[in-house]
Amino acid sequence: MGLALGACASGQDAEAEALGSTGSLAEGSSTTSPADPGGPGGPGEGREVPASCAALTLAPGSVLDGTGLGDCVSQALASFGSGTMQAIGDPYGEVDFTYDPDYSFRGEFTGPDGPISLTFVDGVMWVDTGSGPVKGDTESADPEEQMAGVAAALYRVFSDPAQTASLVAAQPNWTVQQARDQVSLPDGSTVESFKIVSDGPFVWNEIPVAEYILWYGDDWVPVGSQASMTVMGQSAINSQKYYDLGAPITIAPPAR
Repeated sequence: MGLALGACASGQDAEAEALGSTGSLAEGSSTTSPADPGGPGGPGEGREVPASCAALTLAPGSVLDGTGLGDCVSQALASFGSGTMQAIGDPYGEVDFTYDPDYSFRGEFTGPDGPISLTFVDGVMWVDTGSGPVKGDTESADPEEQMAGVAAALYRVFSDPAQTASLVAAQPNWTVQQARDQVSLPDGSTVESFKIVSDGPFVWNEIPVAEYILWYGDDWVPVGSQASMTVMGQSAINSQKYYDLGAPITIAPPAR
């Protein structure tokens, strides 16, 4: 859920987190009222609000604890089972993801070095920069596979909601703003969203975060997020928007 996170993560700690986290929905996390943004019979029907989210007050003026909000953030997106994320910033692109049965994703990005395709499925990351898919393996003796493994580890952080949960928990307090925002999504829809803003700057994994914003619809339907932070002395703003939640998505290994 936080594409900005990958641009910030670096070194062995980020690589270990990226390769070691499954992003799976925790057992027993969904317990309460259903939400169906897709309409009767459409994608998202029967989705249940995670218990971690239902325990929070999503209302103007509410102050939310970072740890509790982080738990909610890590499960709200996964509770739909699948969807698409548009990433705006560096890199720019779109990611299809699914949690059926485990966390998998396929993304098309444009970064500083040009286009890159990423596929993570069955615990394996594939990277294609234009010359065909390469299996990422940081333990490989093949320099190309090793480089792909490092790049894949960082890019995986981009779309793993567990990383966003870690970031959110790093700020103790978050406030739901009084006015709701009208957020336009890539599918042409507009969602009246609650805007949740970090209460002041904070530091996550030694990265200064000036501000982090989360947007949610009713029943904790993920709409978007935006991070303003400093990376290697450079200020950056990265944002994400979520749509087609609950849509049928299948992630398969790329043809070689």
